[in-house]
Amino acid sequence: MNKYLERFNLAGRTAVVTGASEGIGRELALGLAGAGADAIVCSRREQKLMEVKAEIETLGRRGEVFVLDVGKISSIEELGNFILDRFGKVDILVNNAAYTVTKPAWLVTENEWDLMLDTSLKGTFFCCQIIGAIMRNQNYGKIINLSSTFSRSIIHGRSVYGALKAGVSHLTEALAMEWAPHGIRVNALAPTAVRTPSREELLKGEVLKMVLSRIPLGRLATPDDLIGATIYLASAASDFVTGQTLFVDGGWVAAR
Repeated sequence: MNKYLERFNLAGRTAVVTGASEGIGRELALGLAGAGADAIVCSRREQKLMEVKAEIETLGRRGEVFVLDVGKISSIEELGNFILDRFGKVDILVNNAAYTVTKPAWLVTENEWDLMLDTSLKGTFFCCQIIGAIMRNQNYGKIINLSSTFSRSIIHGRSVYGALKAGVSHLTEALAMEWAPHGIRVNALAPTAVRTPSREELLKGEVLKMVLSRIPLGRLATPDDLIGATIYLASAASDFVTGQTLFVDGGWVAAR
């Protein structure tokens, strides 16, 4: 293989992906496996995870399932023990798990706030801390946090979500600075609306027209658009990249 292409090869790497039972997380787990990584897929839905595991194994890679609630630190600590027991190391962490409510700010409840905060920001931080500690002992690791175009822009109904994703991008920079001496690279991936089965009901009619009107490239993102970016951030090709938010958004933020 060409030496430059070889830098994108993830053979021998172990990846952990949260929120991997469906949608973006599922596709990213499969994409990393397709690039050569073994993968631990995590979410609260075991049956769905077993299906993803089976797909990973059809790619010739090792798949493992861990039922995880990122809102509970004890659950993340158990994941850390699971990683060490099954693999003895971890090279890549993708923090994809999120909980989202789309509604006017006037109507957001305390319970909805807590669920979004616990999943999207608290969960991301403690996954970074606990899984990152394993990487620190190796003096190498790649952490990829899922941010959003709404970390830099906003639409009606996404006030809390936008605030949390801005927090994810800022946290990414802070951890990148603190953990660089330990060989840990921390970056964020920020997609625009992605065409996945769970979004088909929302992204239609006037909503779809509005979203497309804000994307200069004129289409929604697809999982394939995110997989290429994720492989780059997970691989040796990005070893001198840290503290960045990579917008995979068709020009949404640039055009705001």
